[in-house]
Amino acid sequence: MTAGKGLWTLSVGRDETTKTRTRAPGLDGVRALAVLAVMGFHEGASELSGGFLGVDIFFVLSGFLITDLLATQYDRLGRVDLKGFWTKRARRLLPPLTVMLVVVTAAATVIEPAQERSLRLALLAAATYTSNWYQIFHHVSYFEALGPPAPLDHLWSLAIEEQFYLIWPLILWFIILKLKNRRARVAVTLAGAAISALAMALQYTPGGDPSAVYYGTDTHASALLIGAALALACPLARLESTPAEQSRHLDAMGIAGLAFLAWALGHFSGSDPAVYPLGLILAAAAAAGLVAAAASNGVIAAMTGLPPLRWVGVRSYAIYLWHWPVIALGGALAGPGPTTPGLWVIEAGVTIALAAASWRFIESPIMANGFRVTVRRWVRLMLDARLRSDGTRRHAVRRTVAGTAACAAIIAIMGIARPPA
Repeated sequence: MTAGKGLWTLSVGRDETTKTRTRAPGLDGVRALAVLAVMGFHEGASELSGGFLGVDIFFVLSGFLITDLLATQYDRLGRVDLKGFWTKRARRLLPPLTVMLVVVTAAATVIEPAQERSLRLALLAAATYTSNWYQIFHHVSYFEALGPPAPLDHLWSLAIEEQFYLIWPLILWFIILKLKNRRARVAVTLAGAAISALAMALQYTPGGDPSAVYYGTDTHASALLIGAALALACPLARLESTPAEQSRHLDAMGIAGLAFLAWALGHFSGSDPAVYPLGLILAAAAAAGLVAAAASNGVIAAMTGLPPLRWVGVRSYAIYLWHWPVIALGGALAGPGPTTPGLWVIEAGVTIALAAASWRFIESPIMANGFRVTVRRWVRLMLDARLRSDGTRRHAVRRTVAGTAACAAIIAIMGIARPPA
């Protein structure tokens, strides 16, 4: 039915493939594998009945990278710059999300006007990063299709991650301040993961719809905390400089983790009681082994650092943002009936194209030049395109983009403002 980000956002070191700064290029490959698994699951591929576990791979990677960033900052400066951290997260995540919400609202207004009422509430939840709680309170099922798919249902996982970004830095700062021993910090973090898993086990009802425990921040935080514990036990800088002998041990862990995840993606299903929480815990542990190996310099890192995987991984945030709306609205355009491989190919192509455009024109410029500079440049280029009419291809393209953006914004506003039928 639907679908995970932080993993998409943190980067440091020069990436000659994408001209952006990155660390541990193998982690981009892990992102790619995770988002492709989620896409396959949402397209209904029978071979990926457990593809929803791709979200948990994302969660582990997010917990790892966020915690490593904050802990490293504390070790270096003796403090955690919470304001700077939250500002950078907002600057990185909000612009692509906002563009997606405007475009999808406009498209849904035209294609599926019957969903306008529910879309308003989903937009409010998306804007406040509370989509997971909205879907719990409105009994939106993750694993059972009840009516036409809503184009914003996948934002539940981004909501969990954003809530983690808000709360975890404060908890981590307290843990670091009070516990000087690394093992104690890891133990406390793993205890938090165990408590979350226990909450899922207690609230899960075998044979019922597991969506409520799957969406809950409290019941689905274990993967994030397992990733956080990995960062506290094995910082990224240490993994990147691992000696050859230890790299072989990490490769063994990575191969074991990758093998289990490959099996789980093809054998687990959303209705399987073994998933809640045992399957999710095992998947998170396997993902932690894969992340550790991909962050080092062994065979797994070389495999996950291959350029095609890195290309997808760098754009995985945008791919995740766009893939479900494309699937939901594509299905509405195609009409009732089973989806076909041809439709899957078209939807995947449209998703990749939109994600590539998001990276090229939104994400990359903002990371390089900042939000304000980038927005001013967009406005200047669009105004220049509107005022000039020299017939050149460049200005024709700019006029087209400016016109399309204005139309999408107007249609989206109309769809939100129009009284319910």
